[in-house]
Amino acid sequence: MARPVRVADPWFVIPTLDPESTADAARESFEAAGWYLAGTGDWAWVLASPDDTLAARITPFDPAFRLFAEACLAGSPNEFLVRVDGLVPLRHKGYVVLMERLYPVDEARSSRLVEALGSGSGSGSGSSSSSSGNGGGNATTAAPPDRSGELAGHPDIVDLRRRINDLLAVGARHFELWGGADVRPGNILQTPSGDLRLTDPLFVHGPSIVEAIRDGRAEALEDFSRTDLADFLRIPAFARGSETAALRAAVGELRLTHS
Repeated sequence: MARPVRVADPWFVIPTLDPESTADAARESFEAAGWYLAGTGDWAWVLASPDDTLAARITPFDPAFRLFAEACLAGSPNEFLVRVDGLVPLRHKGYVVLMERLYPVDEARSSRLVEALGSGSGSGSGSSSSSSGNGGGNATTAAPPDRSGELAGHPDIVDLRRRINDLLAVGARHFELWGGADVRPGNILQTPSGDLRLTDPLFVHGPSIVEAIRDGRAEALEDFSRTDLADFLRIPAFARGSETAALRAAVGELRLTHS
């Protein structure tokens, strides 16, 4: 279901996409409108708007980030949470998330926010890295003074902790191969003025999906259709080559209960 895009009169074009567009076609549409590649994670490509105010995160399949993005759209603003402006559906379960453009932050500052949230989960293997794209470029103004000592009891931190825990419970109910929390310094970015934002706190465990496909363990993949798994193998983590081709062939041989 399409979500309204909450962006006020940008001078650049936000492409109108057909719901049957593939992720590759969506990228081409954004590039044709002047958007440029700002970053590539495991699960998604991220393009930045021509004026560097917005990012478009494009994926053929990423159920964990969709859960997060929909919660951001439905919830109230939070000082430490990325601003999500819209979710545009693509073919099957692909989608584009439009969000604020963010930038890298030094690990000392991002680590303090992770500590305040109290839910770091290590490497988050299988999650999307720098999900807002915002691994390229630099913030344009100096960061504000550090306020880490005040963070743990900040009302928005308390609220964000609650939201993450709620989403973790939802994910665990829906996915056998749920990864859990991915609250780590690499998923904390900053606005041009230096305000910290959590961007990608959840993940489905991609390596376990790959292992189950390779081993033919259809029972471990019952949360996904054959189409889901085919689209999973189209995320950026899978380069063209014999290994990916073998995984695609293995998906075709799985005895799944739904296609």
